[in-house]
Amino acid sequence: MYDQQTESLWLQVKRRSVTGPMTGAKLKRLPSTVTTWKKWRIKHPRTEVLSLKTGYLLDYSKDPYTKYYERKTGLFAFLRPGPEASEKELVIGVEIDGQARAYRLAMLRDRNEINDAINGLKIRISFDPATDTVTVQDEKGQSVDHMSTYWMVWQGVYPDTKVYDEKP
Repeated sequence: MYDQQTESLWLQVKRRSVTGPMTGAKLKRLPSTVTTWKKWRIKHPRTEVLSLKTGYLLDYSKDPYTKYYERKTGLFAFLRPGPEASEKELVIGVEIDGQARAYRLAMLRDRNEINDAINGLKIRISFDPATDTVTVQDEKGQSVDHMSTYWMVWQGVYPDTKVYDEKP
């Protein structure tokens, strides 16, 4: 992510600037989800959509990344999958005090909840199928920073990541 105002480059996964005058500055991660329009509208019925009249001759009814999503590999050959993971598998990444862990989104969708501990902190990762929302909380119910991303991206930034693989 490039900041045109300060000409700083940001590493989104780590939420910090890595070059430019903002080097070392941190960003607050905002919650997000990958869901369907139908599920979004059920939860947020008053959502407004921007006009398709943008002044550009683009077809906004088609996703320009459809072919990329269908590919099993990423764009960059130097990013390789880890053991038993495909490059573009969606994971929930959590990093606590230098220790990183990845949770397969497919597993979380099947189980709806995973309990784990990272660096001694007990966490609960929950999936709400009605809204496709993932939450990560500590044992006090406080939100724990996390992100949904491709495995190749998470592992590229946190190469020593352990993939959660406990059987139900």
